[in-house]
Amino acid sequence: MTASTSIEKIDGPDGLDAVPESIESAIHDGIDLNGTPLPKEMVNFYKEVMQKEADRICRVRVAMRKKIIAIGSKHFDQETMDKRLIDAGWEGLKAAEIAYFFS
Repeated sequence: MTASTSIEKIDGPDGLDAVPESIESAIHDGIDLNGTPLPKEMVNFYKEVMQKEADRICRVRVAMRKKIIAIGSKHFDQETMDKRLIDAGWEGLKAAEIAYFFS
């Protein structure tokens, strides 16, 4: 695949997540799109950062948890909400969440 056939416009807040496949492939191979080798230190640092990002909690899970707490606090008491969060695999209620939603 050549760069000219896979260039994508990257705009907006999701731009960093929308790296064209050709660029990801070039990084993986350690070779720039013009054929020159990429410095190993650059590639290694890039891969390290991308792995750390991949290891973070999924954004969807974070959004789900926030919505559950905001809405669930209207229907469950603090103890029940905390237990249900933990049973579902999330961390329990944080002090700030307790102060905001249950005080």
